[in-house]
Amino acid sequence: MSAQPAPQTEAHKPGVTGTSVALGTRGEIYPSSPLPEFNSAAAPAFAARVKGDAGSDLVAYVCTGGLPARFDIVNSMRSIDHPSVLRLVDSGIVVWPDGMRYGALAYQRPPLPRFMRSLDDVRAPMSEDAINRYFVQPLVGALVEFMRTGVVHGAIRSTNIFWRAGSTAPPQLGECLTAPPGVGQPALFETIERGLCAPIGRGAGNHFDDCYAFGVVVALLVLGFNPFKGLDDRAVVQMKMERGSFNALVGNHRLTPTHSELLRGLLADDAHQRWSAADLDQWMGGRRLTPKSSDAGRRASRHIEFAGQEFWQVRPLAAALAAHVPEGARLIEGGTLDKWLRRSLGDDPQADNVADAVTSLKESGKTANYEDQLVARACIALDPSAPIRYRGLSLMPTGVAGAMAEVVAAGGNAASLLDIICSQLVIFWIDMQKGMKTELVPLAQQFERLAITVEKATYGNGIERAVYELNPSIPCLSPMLRAHYVTSPRALLPALERVASSSGRPRDPMDRHIAAFLIVRDRRSEILLESMGAPENSPRRGLALLSLYAEMQNRHGPESLPNLAQWLLPLLEPSLRRYFGKSLRDGLHKQMKEAAERGHLGMMAQLADNPRRLERDEQEFVAARLLYLSILKEINMLEGKMAGRNTVVRDVGRPLAATISGLVALLAVLFTVGRAVWMSL
Repeated sequence: MSAQPAPQTEAHKPGVTGTSVALGTRGEIYPSSPLPEFNSAAAPAFAARVKGDAGSDLVAYVCTGGLPARFDIVNSMRSIDHPSVLRLVDSGIVVWPDGMRYGALAYQRPPLPRFMRSLDDVRAPMSEDAINRYFVQPLVGALVEFMRTGVVHGAIRSTNIFWRAGSTAPPQLGECLTAPPGVGQPALFETIERGLCAPIGRGAGNHFDDCYAFGVVVALLVLGFNPFKGLDDRAVVQMKMERGSFNALVGNHRLTPTHSELLRGLLADDAHQRWSAADLDQWMGGRRLTPKSSDAGRRASRHIEFAGQEFWQVRPLAAALAAHVPEGARLIEGGTLDKWLRRSLGDDPQADNVADAVTSLKESGKTANYEDQLVARACIALDPSAPIRYRGLSLMPTGVAGAMAEVVAAGGNAASLLDIICSQLVIFWIDMQKGMKTELVPLAQQFERLAITVEKATYGNGIERAVYELNPSIPCLSPMLRAHYVTSPRALLPALERVASSSGRPRDPMDRHIAAFLIVRDRRSEILLESMGAPENSPRRGLALLSLYAEMQNRHGPESLPNLAQWLLPLLEPSLRRYFGKSLRDGLHKQMKEAAERGHLGMMAQLADNPRRLERDEQEFVAARLLYLSILKEINMLEGKMAGRNTVVRDVGRPLAATISGLVALLAVLFTVGRAVWMSL
């Protein structure tokens, strides 16, 4: 993805106005030409085209909502070439007119309008043959492609399909990359488990979740209306739990045997019994399958009273326990729940699971928020496929990623999310799943590592590192980089160069987010970044930062970073103060400024941290100090002698004075005698 803006050009396509901004390598977007009829749940749509091709007709989605877009699966989406899937043309980072940088994706514009603008739309029922031939069959082909590539669409719903009844053009699934799967998806199109979650916490999902959503779409088309009209998501999920998805959707409405078979297979609440795209393909080929009944779960012989309600089934009871934690904790610890499970429901294995959940919590020694943890574990044991429900949060294990990204980006309190990681609720959830789920092993290993990482206070660890470990395509969330959409180490230094040229920049071109981003995305050493925790006047701090960025400049470029170099100069003062020679320090200061003006971080690093120069300077300092001490010793000796002046005068002055006096007297006598002799002559 390219973050470099291209020169803006005037639009020539009819209906497209204003100047364009470059997208990736092929596309260009027109910010002044919005297309609200194509807006997605997380991103507005704009007119776009292929560069240099006035006849091209694209729709671009600009990710301005702040949610982590799914750029990590862009290549997989590009490999899908099917008429019922919008063709992804280009993706990248755009420089918007307001100066902000955003991720964006450009698709071939759908030729048909949305199938439904509202879920409350009422349509005339279509014939079985028309539904199967013109709607079901093309979309089954699309689902087969998604299964082949391993991509989960996560946004299959009636309002995200472009099609018109009676058209020979195939229906097309709308975009699905601008937000995590499940965001913007009504609970009507989600399985019971995912419907119980907050949209941001539904997680990546799987192929069978897409098949379920497709089943709901077909059901609405067959019925011609929404049987849940007027109900909110909670009420919809409650009806599904009590009656089962198929019965809740279809009710007493009569279906043809063909569509009854299709919908029972797609709407099975047990994912193991739900049809996949391969099953659908076989069904379309004429093979008749026998789907099992999608019921709401076993009913107890006697109800259990809780929170003023009567419960006959486990799944609704688990949801109620999570909503009333103090009362739920008393029900669990008082033994009432255990008795009901064993006597009224006759499910000893499930009762044992709940007992194990209580025992494991008490043995762990983690007593913080004890009641919340107790109820969360009991709910997992009661309904293993349901989400983790803890302190008001309801999310699937893979949904922790999106929930954490949302909270951190908004500057919210992530304490409950950290509790889920540190108390190993995800690990417990995985342990409770039925059968051997080898696909969950990497997830368990990841959360085991995170449980250690998030408790570290050093730079590059803590919640910041967890965000980037869990969200492979999220941009760096550092406050200083929010406007620059930095998604790779290569883009970091150019972004910091732009920040360095702006006013109000922070003291350091580094913070906990940048450190964690580099550890995860660039595999940098934690040891190097630990130096950032040193005191501000420590030479280690500035040198560690300079050496890190100098090495990155050498690998990724650009060749010159003058603004960033000037930003780093004050941080290097402690390292220059290590030199003892004043002339050497002054010379280094001058050379550092010259290197900074050229933007060469590597040269600055060599000047600031040259071991040979430091050793030589230290040797010269030691020699100078020894000389100084020798001179000082001699001065002290002389000063000591001068301290005894009276003794010097008595012992040296008097004899010297007598000698001089005698000599003078002798000279005087000799002079007198000589004069007398001369006069007599």
